[in-house]
Formats: sequence, C-alpha cells, structure tokens
Amino acid sequence: MEREDLPPASAKREIPWTLVGFAVLAVYAVLIIVLNREQVDISFVFFSARISKLVLILLCLGIGFASGFLFDRWSHRRKRFSAQ
Repeated sequence: MEREDLPPASAKREIPWTLVGFAVLAVYAVLIIVLNREQVDISFVFFSARISKLVLILLCLGIGFASGFLFDRWSHRRKRFSAQ
C-alpha cells in the first residue's frame, strides 16, 4: 500500500542551503557577541564613556548606515535640481 504522492525512499534529499546559511550566520552572530564583551574606553568629542566593544561596533555601523542614507538622499536631490 504505497501512496502515489510520496517520493520513493531512494530519492536524494536536497540540502536546504537557506537553512544552512541562516545557521552559519547565527553561529557567527553568537561568536561576535561572545568575543566582543570586553569593556573599552571611548572618547567622544565632549565626553568619554566605558562601553563594550559590541556596542561600539553597533554604534559605528549605525553611524555608517545613517551617513550613507543621508548622502544618498543629498546626492539624488542635487541631481534632481541640477537637471531642472
């Protein structure tokens, strides 16, 4: 009594590459968190703070993304006004 809608048992199973990719990224994220827990002194222009390396990395990423977004908007606006 074999069902027709099931593949044969000898059929090769495909590797779920998306799931493997997410697992690798999850392990990488955990390693970044664990290895960057050390506290460091950071000097901003007007004050100093003692924060973890991970917070410093996230702060730099945030500043970089915000700068890129603002530069892109400025660039598009400049091109649009120069075309008129």
